[in-house]
Amino acid sequence: MENQFKDDKDILEALRSGAPASVSTALKHLFQSDKLKGAVRQQLYRQKGDENDTREILNQALVVFFNHVKDDKYNPALSSITTYIVKIAAQMYFTKRRSDLRRVATYDRSMEAGDVETATNPELEMNLQYRQELLEKVLSSTGEKCHQALKMHSYSYSMVEIAEKMNYKSADVAKMAIQDCRKKLNKFLAERTDLLAELREL
Repeated sequence: MENQFKDDKDILEALRSGAPASVSTALKHLFQSDKLKGAVRQQLYRQKGDENDTREILNQALVVFFNHVKDDKYNPALSSITTYIVKIAAQMYFTKRRSDLRRVATYDRSMEAGDVETATNPELEMNLQYRQELLEKVLSSTGEKCHQALKMHSYSYSMVEIAEKMNYKSADVAKMAIQDCRKKLNKFLAERTDLLAELREL
């Protein structure tokens, strides 16, 4: 079947039309573009990404690009569609890797400290386990979605990542949700001073 998109102008017209079929076809065309995928792959491989990362980040970058087109943030006079999407993808993967590395480093440090202490102190190991169970109980009081969002936030997930994984519309919405969840948590702890005191003692 002959390619219906001859250049960037045709793709933009399809995206700006807002027609679901046209938008879907244009995004599919971009996702299947060997040129675009190759350029994204090259950027991600430099950051130690792989083929799975390429597909995942390209898909996310296309969503961001489409939103930029809708909001008139993309100026075709300044860069081609391919160049623009590649820049988005490279930045997204850089942010993702930085967040992942930060979480791993935090986890490794906590595990190393825990291994050293609990290896010589069985009582401490029991306290840590009980503390974890108590924290889960406290967090669950905020509701399932808040529970998950607060845990992700505690593990240093960015607001963009929380928005994506929790299906919030944007990072700003995720930030507001986290704030609301904290209010719920504080309200619960204010009513359950016994649990708060117990957490402080452990």
